[in-house]
Amino acid sequence: MLEISRLHGHITNDGTPVRLSEADILERLISDSSQKNSSDVEVSLHECLTTLQNDPWKLLSAHLMDSAGNTQKRYSVDFSRILDMIRVKELEAVVRERFGGPACRIFRLLLLKHNLEQKQIAEMAMISIKDTRELLYKLLKAHYVQIQEVARTVDHAPSRTFYLWHVNLSHVSENIERELYRALSNLRARMMYEMLRQQEIVHLLERIQDRNFIPLTASQCMRVARMKSAATQLESSLLRLDELVLVFSTVAESH
Repeated sequence: MLEISRLHGHITNDGTPVRLSEADILERLISDSSQKNSSDVEVSLHECLTTLQNDPWKLLSAHLMDSAGNTQKRYSVDFSRILDMIRVKELEAVVRERFGGPACRIFRLLLLKHNLEQKQIAEMAMISIKDTRELLYKLLKAHYVQIQEVARTVDHAPSRTFYLWHVNLSHVSENIERELYRALSNLRARMMYEMLRQQEIVHLLERIQDRNFIPLTASQCMRVARMKSAATQLESSLLRLDELVLVFSTVAESH
């Protein structure tokens, strides 16, 4: 489905996603498949489309459309939902790394269930009330979760107020994007610093290209190896940050 949408362009000229009929998809599958029995492919396709429609992420949408007087069901891939799913997986990884597995469980639970009280979170995540409270306030301080007061009386007395926890995915993604740009800037500054600090090694590397170059000593070889290793790690980190920036910088465009 993704491949067919890509070939057709995933959006039309008027900005709506490309919508394909089951027959369109089946035709492409049969042409790409080595199976001779089209009925088997058709059954598998119908099962896959039904599964995708029922998936909680709603990556596939079904639309009833009139064509030549006939009502026909057409399908489209929701690329914004796919981006959301990628962001969620990356966010969960960040939360797990910074706050641990139980905090990630709480974060995932709030994404799925939305507004929950502290006691409900503790029960569903199977974490003690004390640990749940501590983790929630750590996540709140880092802007990964939000809290909303729902007062039952006009005086907003704490004993008569519900405190509902939730995750605002767009808000969290925007915060992460800012953090990523800061990290990217710091990493590039670190690379420049390391290059300036190791000017002697840089000159040695340039001299290696010279045919009249005198072989390096054991100590110099070790220094060159250390610098190459550090540069490789920094460049790898930069590439990873660039990928994440690309994922999170599309938040405003997809909402």
